[in-house]
Amino acid sequence: MLLDNSDLRNDFEIMKKKIVNQGKNIELVFQYVDELMEKKETTPEREKIGYKK
Repeated sequence: MLLDNSDLRNDFEIMKKKIVNQGKNIELVFQYVDELMEKKETTPEREKIGYKK
């Protein structure tokens, strides 16, 4: 019975570590998305090429 509990405890600890890492990865993805959104907003309009009327 004690071995079963220790195995469960170890499994829970592994799951906790994975969840924490996933949370950090999700935050990192949102930071990158925010940076890309800001970069898109700050890019200046380029002059159009071609014939002018």
